[in-house]
Amino acid sequence: MKLLKIFLFLFFSFLFYPLFLKAQEPPLITVSPEGYAKPVVKIIPFSGEKGAEVANLVKRALNLHLIILALEERAPSTKDPTLKGLVSSSGGRYFFQGELTDPISGKSFNLRAEATNHVLLASAIADKVVELLTKYQGISLSKIAFVRRTERADELIITDFLKQDFRRLRRAELILFPKFSPSGKKIAYIVYEKGTYRLEVAHVQGLERKEYKIKGIAGPPVWLPDEERMILTLEERGEVGLFLFDLKRDEFAKLHTGLGVRQAGSVSPDGRLVAFVASLRDKPQVYMLNLSSGEARRVSFEGGQATSPRFSPKGNLLIYLLSQKTLVFYDLSNNKKTQLTLPFSITDPSFSPTGDYLIFRAKGKKRGIYILHLDSRAYQAYLPYDNLYYPDWGRH
Repeated sequence: MKLLKIFLFLFFSFLFYPLFLKAQEPPLITVSPEGYAKPVVKIIPFSGEKGAEVANLVKRALNLHLIILALEERAPSTKDPTLKGLVSSSGGRYFFQGELTDPISGKSFNLRAEATNHVLLASAIADKVVELLTKYQGISLSKIAFVRRTERADELIITDFLKQDFRRLRRAELILFPKFSPSGKKIAYIVYEKGTYRLEVAHVQGLERKEYKIKGIAGPPVWLPDEERMILTLEERGEVGLFLFDLKRDEFAKLHTGLGVRQAGSVSPDGRLVAFVASLRDKPQVYMLNLSSGEARRVSFEGGQATSPRFSPKGNLLIYLLSQKTLVFYDLSNNKKTQLTLPFSITDPSFSPTGDYLIFRAKGKKRGIYILHLDSRAYQAYLPYDNLYYPDWGRH
């Protein structure tokens, strides 16, 4: 039965996932294109309570950024930046006081951080080091959501970026398309239980969950910036189109419907544009809809199947998939496109809150959830298990 339920989504997600796959652990793979040199930072184990543990977490967080090589060192380096410091705790809070020195530039930075636990403390330290040593913002203080599929049920899991706290938010017969709200405080997803589909919106902390009835089946929920509305892909009278849903009023309004199949993909950060996939006559293609004028224009002309459009949080870029192996980067400022072809098929790309990374599910010989740094094109397995689906990236 579960296979049949998921297959119903094929016609409007253009994707089909195998159901019951055992978890596997392929080797971690990092590819750094020639000519991109990672800055090296040496970390001396911190002194104080949980000092060594915090230092190790900082090292892990920095290496997960793919653009810094963090190594443990016992003494200050004369060649590379060195991080040292002291960890203390008081009144249920953790504190860090340390120094980042760069012998090449001769610069030295005093660092201070405070957090409610040692994992958040390490994340804050790592993000500051990334900011000081590169031109990028850190992503340690972010979170990842995904669906873990088992033979008995689906589980909606949320984890911190360092993978220290895996929390099950929801368990159901079938869970599809989890999407964080722009603030990261809420998450929306589609649930199938007891023969019906419905939209659910939950607070990430698990304090509240609301359910909304849906006629027929539905596609991924796509948030608008105000977090009071979203765009849903719904079936009505044999047509599959885009509908605007007001969460406060619990009301649907037609947005873009007609012959063929349409699926919402992403809303621009300013809330003006909707990127969607439409299969009107032949293969699915990517379009952009202006919410003010109601005009839609086609974006993808490369040939083949174009799916999964996503706006960057920076607002300057739209990416989409071409035949599931090639990422197309569409610069909205000058209408120029570049492409990146990966050695495996991918689905469900999601931008980091900073807009500098993508997370996605890899298929083929390399399975699991991967992270890609857009500028360097470096990528690495983040969660190398083949029964994980629909990854999404949210703010802390």
